[in-house]
Amino acid sequence: MEKISEIISLVANLFTIGASGIALYLFFFQRGKISNAFNLLLNYSTQLTLSELKSKLDRLNHFNANDTKQKEEVINILHEIQGQTTGNLFLKENLNNIIEKIEGFIEKPKNLTEPRKRSLVHELRESIRNLDFDSYNKIIKK
Repeated sequence: MEKISEIISLVANLFTIGASGIALYLFFFQRGKISNAFNLLLNYSTQLTLSELKSKLDRLNHFNANDTKQKEEVINILHEIQGQTTGNLFLKENLNNIIEKIEGFIEKPKNLTEPRKRSLVHELRESIRNLDFDSYNKIIKK
């Protein structure tokens, strides 16, 4: 029984050495491909976040900020957008001006009118489009 245990231990150790060798080979000689795979995952995550923001903008367009009943929903959606953008360092850095505008409307909802809401939506949509384009551009360049 001890002989079988020693053989199993030896085989396990050989597999461990083999797996370590493969890992070292990949690390030293395939570093670029591994880096590209991680960058692709990060860009995919960014694409998901930008898609969610686009859907929130579409929801925001369905409400009128001049209607007192709908204004509350507009403010709630602005809160969602603010939370999502400030919780993401990439978006926080790139959308800082828009985040400040959103915070201003959240703090003083009386200043939010339908034309200002539309302007904010279009500004945010264009900024998202540029971030989306930059994200694809990074994938293509690598």
